[in-house]
Amino acid sequence: SADPNANRALAEVIKQAKANSVPVDNINRAIKRATESNVGDFSESTFEAYGLGGASFVINVLSDNANRATADVKSTVNKRSGKIAEQGSVLFMYDRKGKIVVPDAVLDEEVLLDAAIEAGVDDFLLEEGDEEGSSVVLVEPSDCAVMFDAIKGMGHEQAKMSLAWISKAPVECSEEDFEKNMEIIEALEELDDVDSVEHNMSN
Repeated sequence: SADPNANRALAEVIKQAKANSVPVDNINRAIKRATESNVGDFSESTFEAYGLGGASFVINVLSDNANRATADVKSTVNKRSGKIAEQGSVLFMYDRKGKIVVPDAVLDEEVLLDAAIEAGVDDFLLEEGDEEGSSVVLVEPSDCAVMFDAIKGMGHEQAKMSLAWISKAPVECSEEDFEKNMEIIEALEELDDVDSVEHNMSN
């Protein structure tokens, strides 16, 4: 159903899109495109792959053509010395988490703890973000929306939320392997059907 009131998953996606400053027109256009009868159904899928030096990747795909997406992902990985993995052989090393990125602030853990308790969130992990002066908060997926609202309530209007696969055992690759692995990730992210790529590299 394209009615957000009847489709809880759609309502969450709309909330996430608005949180990430996607214009309302774009959201409505995407819903219309996805519900028009002459447009193929978009489906989500996940590919697992190995890189170099013990690296692994979780490749999230959103496509209206599963065969094309599969061919493109496999070709991109194989061409760069990576290897597509059997289903489940990589994912068991990752946890599904709600991820909230605050791009413009280093959060204070005590203040965040108070906000989390107030919001009824029992457990979270605060990390430094990829960019200097940013923060990442990881929570259980079911707590993501309330934690996101709590963080925005602290005045962090630029915060963005998503669901992500987070590595349970990060690995540090050699500089050479890291660069080659990043080439695989960047090539995958350029594919139209690839929504995001997660990895287990700590460096």
